[in-house]
Amino acid sequence: MDNINLDIKQQYEKQKKAFKIKPEKIKEFFKNFGFLALIIFLGLVLSSSFMFTVGEKEQAVVTQFNKIVRVIVDDINDPSIQSMKNNPRFRDVKIQEGKGLFFKIPFIQSTQHFTNQLLTFDTSAEEVFTKDKKTILLDNYAKWRIENPALFMLNIGGNKEAAHLRIDEFIYSKMREEIGKIDAHVLIADKDYVMNMLEEVEDYINSQLEPLGVKVMDIRIKRTEFPDETKPSIYEQMKSERQAVATEYRALGEKQARTIRAEAERQATIIEAQAYEEAQRIMGEGDAEALKIYAEAYNVDPEFYEFWKTLQTYESVIDEDTTIIITPDSDFAKFIYSK
Repeated sequence: MDNINLDIKQQYEKQKKAFKIKPEKIKEFFKNFGFLALIIFLGLVLSSSFMFTVGEKEQAVVTQFNKIVRVIVDDINDPSIQSMKNNPRFRDVKIQEGKGLFFKIPFIQSTQHFTNQLLTFDTSAEEVFTKDKKTILLDNYAKWRIENPALFMLNIGGNKEAAHLRIDEFIYSKMREEIGKIDAHVLIADKDYVMNMLEEVEDYINSQLEPLGVKVMDIRIKRTEFPDETKPSIYEQMKSERQAVATEYRALGEKQARTIRAEAERQATIIEAQAYEEAQRIMGEGDAEALKIYAEAYNVDPEFYEFWKTLQTYESVIDEDTTIIITPDSDFAKFIYSK
């Protein structure tokens, strides 16, 4: 038993000596590790200097000594991008389309990324004046995007806040002009007119923003209301105007009703006259036919026809209370007295 314990102890001592960590080896390990980390760090720095990525939601501009040399966009056929080819200012600029990994000259060229997503600009509410001298509190918002990153970078400094200021300036200048042409109730109640007006405003704004590489995709009015101090008088005036319009509509309706009734009466009179005329014609034809039948009957047996007609006359003029005084030789009484 003692021999077994001695062998185990000897083996433990040998393994302890074998796995004993020397300080020299630790220093050598960290030296090698630091060298490897330095190599990796330098590799990352150099690779980031040689390469850059453009995400699905991005566009990029590559500059060399603050001069644009390359533009990476979503759609190379976009009219705003195509216009760069005819602009001498961008004659030496390379235009690319795509996403993913791209290369550049290290330390000389740098990149700036711009979003290609829709951006929202919520304007502050401002007062505008209508044609009928009403003051309206108008609150808008606009959806816009960076259409041409090169123009956006050159002409507006690539700054979204600067773009918002220009959009706000153009929106309200045009909106004031258009709203000044209409009355307040049109702006508040006529949605179709307002939608057409906003489309015209959008077209105008885009014509002004095109040189800046920005395009407004949609403009909407969030709120149109009267200032608090003018609401009572304005509502009263609007009520009076609506009542005047209602009175006009009622008068027009009554006039049309009278016209319709008169036309109906005229048509009824015409129809009655035509019906009477047709009835008289039919009666005349019936009388003529009856006379014809009578004549034919008379020609067949004149004596019998005379007898039958006389009996009809008796029936129509003589009843129980009738007293007739005639001579026996009268033609009218010959059938009465005859045996």
